[in-house]
Amino acid sequence: MTGITEVSTVSGSSVDIPCNTTWIEDEVSLVLWFRGDTGVPIYRVDARNVHLSKAIHTTSDESRKRLFFDMKQQPPVLRINPVMASDAAEYRCRVDFRQSRTQNVIVLLNVTVPPKELLIMDVEGQKLEGVIGPYDEGSNVILICEAEGGMNI
Repeated sequence: MTGITEVSTVSGSSVDIPCNTTWIEDEVSLVLWFRGDTGVPIYRVDARNVHLSKAIHTTSDESRKRLFFDMKQQPPVLRINPVMASDAAEYRCRVDFRQSRTQNVIVLLNVTVPPKELLIMDVEGQKLEGVIGPYDEGSNVILICEAEGGMNI
């Protein structure tokens, strides 16, 4: 098992989570992706009876349309599109080879959720919209910015 890699993204975007399947000179027979500490794979690439290029891809029902393992990338990646806040987790890619030891890659996915609304106010608490001013050149302007929602997961 190698060290933990961190990948960061913003909710609503796409993210590629890498999984190196070419450590050794052996053919891949099975790739399993796990999310969190569950023992149930969320994505499976089964090449036990065929070449990897003809492998069967299956996903869990809840993420069927949002996950794809792109083996054309180097290293191959699990693509999540679109990313949701609930996707933030530790992912483990398990690669089973035909003759060599199984390898595992762990990736921590961090997801930033942008704020829902930004509110800009003056020092009296009055909400400001559009163009503000006019202000004299060189004068001090104090603005208060508040964000609703948003977080790093």
